[in-house]
Amino acid sequence: MLFARSHADLHNIRLSIDRIKNISDRIIGVGPVGIGLDGILAWVPGAGALYSIAAGSMLVFEGVRARASTGTLVHMAALLVVDTLLDVPGGNPIAAVADALFTGHKWAANLLEKHMNETVYIEGTRDTVKARPEYIDLMARVRAGKEKRRIVFLG
Repeated sequence: MLFARSHADLHNIRLSIDRIKNISDRIIGVGPVGIGLDGILAWVPGAGALYSIAAGSMLVFEGVRARASTGTLVHMAALLVVDTLLDVPGGNPIAAVADALFTGHKWAANLLEKHMNETVYIEGTRDTVKARPEYIDLMARVRAGKEKRRIVFLG
């Protein structure tokens, strides 16, 4: 099953995003500064790029599962491509330090989490929920301009 079909699926997607973010860019942290597997592997030729591609692909996949907008997915992908390109020289101390400071996985994960928080996820299809009072209230707020979040049906 590719797309999230319930709030439990969305919860698991959020856990996966958080796990990838922390492993990639914050295994060790002191205050606002942290380093993760992405920054550590940047010192090993080839390993950093492979890890960055794998972790970035997983983040984008979770974004697709959460039905993120195309714009959000493209923005995430751009951050992740830059992060991966910093790993390509492999073993270059300047590139390794730049990669450790450029926390692209964390930024992409935060972008996806923010997008999910700004989305109203409704279990079911539009046809199965259109008579529910909470859906009618939500649509009235949207039409009145009081609610600006995206609405995604999980059915």
